[in-house]
Order: sequence, then C-alpha cells, then structure tokens
Amino acid sequence: MSESQIQVPDSFLALFQTGPGRRLTEAWHHILARYEYCEDLAQALAPQARALVADLGVTADAVAHKMAAGLQDPSVGLAPEEAQWVCTRLVELLEHGL
Repeated sequence: MSESQIQVPDSFLALFQTGPGRRLTEAWHHILARYEYCEDLAQALAPQARALVADLGVTADAVAHKMAAGLQDPSVGLAPEEAQWVCTRLVELLEHGL
C-alpha cells in the first residue's frame, strides 16, 4: 500500500472493492486521493450543514439529503457512490459534533 499515515475507513474502501477477497479495483494512491477529497468536502460542508440544522430545526439526515442533490452535479467531481459516502460522513460529523 502506501507509507501514508492516513487511515482510510472500511466504509470508503468498500467503494473500491469487488469480487472474492474484496480486491481493490483502483490503485491505492487513487483511493487515498479520492478519500482525502471526500473527507475534506464533508468537513468543509459541516459548518454550513450545522447552521441549516439549527436555523431550520431539521435533522442532520434532512440536511444531508438536500445537500446530496448538489453533490450529484458533475462539476463537484464525485462518483455517485462517493457523493453518498460524503452525505453519510456529513451526518456522522453533525451527530457527533465533530
């Protein structure tokens, strides 16, 4: 793999695994770069999402669902499964106050 100290969670690795033994479908450096992008995006969206939860009095899931539509835009540069992962991660960040 890589000498990177970044721990890619299993939930993200699953996006790039297939077949017996759950082999990786992409090179490790690609997966690591995609993970860093997706995690950074979730972290960047968290303050805006927190404000929406507070201002609108809605759940973290509702805010993430609304943001999911924007993440599907091709200009964001996410595959559909990555956009879903970002939304799931965003909910985790909101629910755990991270």
